[in-house]
Amino acid sequence: MDPQTQDAAAAASQEEFIARQAILGRQGEIIGYELYAREEQGGPMDDPFLASARVLIKAFSQFSVEQLLGGKLAFVNFTNSLFDEKSLGLFPAHRIIPEFTITEAPSAEFLATLGALRRQGYRLALDRFQDTPWHVDLLSFMDFVKVDLYSAELSQVQAQIRTIRRSGDKAIVATRVETQGVARHCYEAGVNFTQGYYFMRPEIIAGKRIAANHLSIFRLLNLLGENGPVAEIEQAFQKDPGLSYQLLRYMNSAGLTRGQEIDSIRRALILLGRQPLQRWLTLLLFAGHGGRSSPLLTMAATRGRLAEQLRQKSPAISADSVQMHQSFLVGMLSLLDAMLGVPMADILGDLHLPPQVDAAILQHEGENGALLRLIEAIEQGDAPGTLALAGSLGLEMADINQCYLNAMAWAAVLD
Repeated sequence: MDPQTQDAAAAASQEEFIARQAILGRQGEIIGYELYAREEQGGPMDDPFLASARVLIKAFSQFSVEQLLGGKLAFVNFTNSLFDEKSLGLFPAHRIIPEFTITEAPSAEFLATLGALRRQGYRLALDRFQDTPWHVDLLSFMDFVKVDLYSAELSQVQAQIRTIRRSGDKAIVATRVETQGVARHCYEAGVNFTQGYYFMRPEIIAGKRIAANHLSIFRLLNLLGENGPVAEIEQAFQKDPGLSYQLLRYMNSAGLTRGQEIDSIRRALILLGRQPLQRWLTLLLFAGHGGRSSPLLTMAATRGRLAEQLRQKSPAISADSVQMHQSFLVGMLSLLDAMLGVPMADILGDLHLPPQVDAAILQHEGENGALLRLIEAIEQGDAPGTLALAGSLGLEMADINQCYLNAMAWAAVLD
């Protein structure tokens, strides 16, 4: 067998999966994602170029960039030693940001390649900026520059920011941001964007109460979950004119009216049905927080959709409509403490959900708890954890990738 065939066989013998990490602006808006591949054995793939190529191929062979990312940018990492600009040219310059990790002085040929990419309309990113002569020289080619908080003290990061600013108007991204407090310090220090999972971690505010508009949704979710009478659900909507307006607008604009104009809450409830209405209300909890779209909407919606799809794919657990609906709720509601700044136990105390749903969210117990653990491993790019949990559910890595990409595309439409 020739070396190329051996390489291909080796690559085919192990499955990698796609992971992503959000990049956020000052107002908490998602401006893009870094996409990367992880092998089953754990950690990044040994071949960085092959990893980047597979990210692009796997992510965009089934969905367009617009479908998968909802208008956001895709940062994909390359190195100066392994890069093929002709392959990159197959993907849209206005959405793909080639991100370069440079560990040695670049060659004249590579610098010429960077210039050619810019002329083709690509915006470029430099990862893990250091105050080395070749990094400073590269700044003139870059639109985004990433500083790594994990490998540098704050004083070093501030010095790096000053160096970057002297080179012109570059967008600075702080990476590996672990808490909301650190994110605030980064913005105060002059960075433009932050990258990490910090916004998915709850920042509990002592004494904070759940807002009235959220309590209205909680009450409706409870009525629906307890099979409350239509008249009582209708009355609860009528007490919140804003919520009633949103429901009627949704029904009349989402192709759900079966050719009829919906002009009453009762008619909307009958046409939509209880489970779809529960899903809509759960999404609404995240959708308009603080007068703007929340990044948690995208992440929670991805979790909800992924949970029900993984349940449907798994041969080890049941996939009836009730269980699928509960999986969706577990995925969605698992980020509600991060959204509201209130302890999860307090939130679930106000939501009269089935005990198994509470247990799945709080203790990761039961079938839905196992699905939630799997989703968290996928989000973190934890390949060994993902493989072990997927195996216990009878899922292959190909199933994981398919479900994750489908969930990403579904959630992108909502943002």
